[in-house]
Amino acid sequence: MAIKLILFQLYCVLSLYLVTIVGRRILNKGKGFNYTRRLARFIHPIYAFGLVGFGFSIVIMAHKSPYPLPFLPELNISRLLSLTISRLLFLLAAVVGLPGIAGLANRRVGPLRLMTENFVKRGIRRYLRNPMSLGGYLFLIAYSIRFSSTYLLFATLIGLIPAHIFYLKIYEEKELELKFGEDYLKYKKEVPFLLPRMKRRKP
Repeated sequence: MAIKLILFQLYCVLSLYLVTIVGRRILNKGKGFNYTRRLARFIHPIYAFGLVGFGFSIVIMAHKSPYPLPFLPELNISRLLSLTISRLLFLLAAVVGLPGIAGLANRRVGPLRLMTENFVKRGIRRYLRNPMSLGGYLFLIAYSIRFSSTYLLFATLIGLIPAHIFYLKIYEEKELELKFGEDYLKYKKEVPFLLPRMKRRKP
């Protein structure tokens, strides 16, 4: 089962890279808003499958086979320390991620909707553009530490997170630029991508 999950995770990561490259090449042709919207109906479900599939596989592996590779043994930290760090990260994931989901729900826009009618720039999104992504990353890292799994931690840090950031930067931001134009470009310039600034800019 462990090998099948590893292969599935590899498939999920590769699908994110592939859909990003193909989607961006099509966007670069500049065929207009309606074409971009139709493209989203194809690109977004593949992206969602890869992202959610990888996340579920991490959770399943944590319970069934957290140490699938002999050269990546258990994390060398105490149980108390792993519980403390993971709980702090779970809490931080909730603090960052849940307001991002709530902000979308309040505007009748589901987190996996194909394209939004208006991009949300209130609440936590005044401080970072991708709070749900950051919350998801922290959750998976916390899960890996909770089960002291070196493999799950590496799979998240080296596999999923770079692939997902690649998708956000290369495809999704270009899609939003085409849809919202100068309004989004101004927001993108003013608000950090993933990590909030320690001190807000002066107007």
